[in-house]
Amino acid sequence: MKLHLIPLLIAAGLAARALPAQSAADPFTPGAEHALLQELAGTWDAVLVTSGPDGLEQRTPGRLTTSTLAGFHTVDAYTGELMGLAFLGHGLNGYCTVKRQYYTLWADSMTSSPLTAYGSYDESARELRLAGECLGMSGKLEPCRLVTHLVDDDHRTFELFGAGPDGQQMRHLRIEYTRQR
Repeated sequence: MKLHLIPLLIAAGLAARALPAQSAADPFTPGAEHALLQELAGTWDAVLVTSGPDGLEQRTPGRLTTSTLAGFHTVDAYTGELMGLAFLGHGLNGYCTVKRQYYTLWADSMTSSPLTAYGSYDESARELRLAGECLGMSGKLEPCRLVTHLVDDDHRTFELFGAGPDGQQMRHLRIEYTRQR
């Protein structure tokens, strides 16, 4: 970065802070919603659960490493297998104070199409519920739904729902996470 740009960036940052916030939360300061995500940082043993071609449950091990980014975001790195193939994925998670919604952006080794989703946290159910679009069984981007249930500090589940072969919504996969201590 050119040094002569630094004063402009500082001035722009100060000017932006002086603008009225577009939401109840300060978009420049991490809040409670961000703290919820920060608590998920760590290394997690994973069991990815899918249905095989025979309809029987298939369980494959994996690992998720979640790191924090600037107090606002978390970055996920997943390694494991899916359908007998190496499965590598990365996600960026956060809370947008302007939209007042949680979000995720996910990319992995199975497709060139990213998964994007926005949603909310249900504190009484301890669930992040997001909706967006991802590559569907049709080979096109389709609506999908994500549910992350925070069982306790060391256990959580993730479920991905989308259209099945008959067009009806179905669960495509579940991942059971246990925090490494």
